[in-house]
Amino acid sequence: MQCWQRQLIDTTATDIGSIRRCSGCHRFEPISTPDRHFIDLGDAGRCVCLACCRTVVTTSKDAEPLWEKVLDFFEYMGLITTAETVSGVSRHAMGSIPILIVGYDALNDNLKAHSDGAHYGSSQIMTRGLCLSEHSSTNTGCLAITAVMCLSGLPADLTASVLAHEATHVWIKLNPNFRYGSALPLKVEEGLAQLIAFLFLNDGLEPIVDQSEDDSNPSDFKLRQYFKFCIETDQTLYGEGFRLAAKAYADMGLHELLYYIALNHNFPSINDD
Repeated sequence: MQCWQRQLIDTTATDIGSIRRCSGCHRFEPISTPDRHFIDLGDAGRCVCLACCRTVVTTSKDAEPLWEKVLDFFEYMGLITTAETVSGVSRHAMGSIPILIVGYDALNDNLKAHSDGAHYGSSQIMTRGLCLSEHSSTNTGCLAITAVMCLSGLPADLTASVLAHEATHVWIKLNPNFRYGSALPLKVEEGLAQLIAFLFLNDGLEPIVDQSEDDSNPSDFKLRQYFKFCIETDQTLYGEGFRLAAKAYADMGLHELLYYIALNHNFPSINDD
């Protein structure tokens, strides 16, 4: 992560407040080199660097193949089935959910209206995804997932990881083993969603070669590594939950972990060796 670290070191605290940052990789805009200025997204003052702009996702149509990759990964991991089922979650159920790529204001308006502040605990610059659902006022079941929203103007790998995170929320809401009336603690559900997003970045996307580029224009490989690094080092509830989930996953595997969480609504206690 040398390029990001050097930018932080070379920029004084006074300068930082006036310099734009990339919505994808968080890098500061190099104001001294006009030919490397970031691209304005025309959305709430956001911008993306030239590296993230290579694969930027701006429309819901752009996100369709990324959602299919997420579903492929969920099927590969044994989380969904191609056949309809009453004891689990089918690919059809998740594949029929609208995937909406939206601007900053639309995402945050829905966030305030539907999330009860749950997404405000992340250390990311801004919230990037949201799962919208309807629930019954008379029973404990989730009636329907109405949409998955993702912030526009992010590079493809980051968009896909956000979709994988939100797909985990969808899966939990649709799975009969997780009762909505007794919701998972925020650290548990968000930590699990971050674990799935991290595993997806590791194993759910096509491998890419680390091409030699200068630090001012990092390769797609370096960007993907950075997105995983952000998940691993997040110091908020999201990161705490991820590290607990990752430790349990390494010890017991995914399906046993999910079964344990469904029964206990918590992560298992794992002793450090």
